[in-house]
Amino acid sequence: GDAFKILGGPSAGSAFRNQEIFSNPVAGLVLGVLATVLVQSSSTSTSIIITMSAAGLMEVKNAVPMIMGANIGTSVTKTIVSLGHMGDKNEYRRAFAGAT
Repeated sequence: GDAFKILGGPSAGSAFRNQEIFSNPVAGLVLGVLATVLVQSSSTSTSIIITMSAAGLMEVKNAVPMIMGANIGTSVTKTIVSLGHMGDKNEYRRAFAGAT
């Protein structure tokens, strides 16, 4: 309970704004991929990134690689799902083709 109050309070802006990871585009890309794979929804992770940018927690130039990472994360998620069809060669081939 207390952790959410701290992260959701006025200190949240400075906690995110002062992080150097947001200024590194490669780290932002990886962060976008990871967030999308974890929530399995690029729409959700993109919405969170856009909201953080609109609230001034990060600059737009730092949000762009994260959104690109969210789009890549969608492909990663689809590829992981296609691996579930490895039992049947033809079914796997179709699932993997649909994922990429």
